[in-house]
Amino acid sequence: MKTKFNIVIPVLLLPSLILGQKQLTQEQIFEDYRILKNVLTQGHPSLYEYTTKSQWDSLFAKYEGKKLKTIENNTDLYKGITELTDHIRDGHLIVMRPQLDAIPHLFPLWLKIINGRLYTDTDDFGIPVGSEIISIDGINSSAIRKSLLKYAPSDGFNTTKKERQIEREFGILHFYEFGTKSTYLVEYKTPSYQLITKKIKSQSFESIGRRFNKRNSHFAKNTLRKKEPYLYFVDSLNTAVLTLNTFTLEVAKFQSAVKAIFKEIKRKKCENLIIDIRQNEGGYPLNAINTFSYVARMPFKQRSSSEVVTAVLPEKRYGQNLVNGYTYETFFKKYYEHAEKKENQWRLTKDENEPFMIPNKKRFNGKVYVLIGGKTFSAGSSFALFCKNEGITLVGEETGGGYYTQTGGYPVIYTLPNSKIKILIPFVKINRFVNDKTVKKGSGILPDKEVRLAVQDLIQGRDGQLHYILELLKKK
Repeated sequence: MKTKFNIVIPVLLLPSLILGQKQLTQEQIFEDYRILKNVLTQGHPSLYEYTTKSQWDSLFAKYEGKKLKTIENNTDLYKGITELTDHIRDGHLIVMRPQLDAIPHLFPLWLKIINGRLYTDTDDFGIPVGSEIISIDGINSSAIRKSLLKYAPSDGFNTTKKERQIEREFGILHFYEFGTKSTYLVEYKTPSYQLITKKIKSQSFESIGRRFNKRNSHFAKNTLRKKEPYLYFVDSLNTAVLTLNTFTLEVAKFQSAVKAIFKEIKRKKCENLIIDIRQNEGGYPLNAINTFSYVARMPFKQRSSSEVVTAVLPEKRYGQNLVNGYTYETFFKKYYEHAEKKENQWRLTKDENEPFMIPNKKRFNGKVYVLIGGKTFSAGSSFALFCKNEGITLVGEETGGGYYTQTGGYPVIYTLPNSKIKILIPFVKINRFVNDKTVKKGSGILPDKEVRLAVQDLIQGRDGQLHYILELLKKK
């Protein structure tokens, strides 16, 4: 299956409309739930990857026996669905927040999660940057973080992707979990270890958004805004730094830009190359393949197989097809109808992208380092795994994309008829090609050198992960 098509649905900071819950009858709630359950049990390709059939039976029974009876509106149903789908552990399955009537004022602080703890990412409201949040309204930060994890999908048991999303969406997620308030009582510890309690006012979405770029962790602001590949040089170290924030750009345009970049790297006679994919949440697999061909030393693979578990799209009337040129049934007929079948599963071992997975004749021959992080996902994590399989040094934190498996193929957006909640559900599972099979199941791609953001880095506004590599090169 040629995987040029791949969908990336950006997780919005806030929905356009928030307050004004839509009341639902018990019949409407059960109907929406039934539709979702049918789609998941009949079509999701990795429903039982991390949660067994018996565990799901227990979860469904508990949900139907207790949880559904407590739900009264679409907001409650949204929360309940996220709790349920979190057990699938699929970063490509996205439950979209319901659109309601008005935007509330929200918890206003920009926060950064470091080693599971919450720290201020700006110095607003008289709270010094790098202050540790101990509690909000008497609820300790550990409990708050734990309660918000269900809203952020991730592959396997990975939490780095979840934490990066929680940071970006803390205000709205806190609202969904704890409700809206005019003021919040915040207990925090300053970098000088003073324990202070302060009351801060909630703020509008617009006011909070205007401070997004003031975050101390917003390193290299000029590169973070770039969608196209971005190159700069550290001449003193004879090093090129290539930032790839996405693989979503049109394939021909993207590959032309990458070709020009490696031509420039060769012209500068660089000895070292740092590739930064920490913000890369994926896109077209062909873009990841083409980029890696410029640093590959040998032919490579992206998967051992792919599989689906249904020949027809379940609950079709509620689904919106996102793949141009196909219905699910024509897609299945073309790629999986004659694939290896085992029980209710069709497995395809052929990869039509394989001819492209060879070293480029104009590849870079120097030393390569790759920066990875929690936002590295989907095709971004595929690129990281290419590097891992070939022994290219990975620096940073565990990726949000899974090591052994991922979904993402043939995505469909379902709209539940009564609550109008939309859910992005993929129908193809990818079994990745890996060399090291000792990695624990449920992991992302692990760095060779784990370098996490330190509190002092946050305070100083320093990119400690990039700094680590540059210091390593200085010593050579």
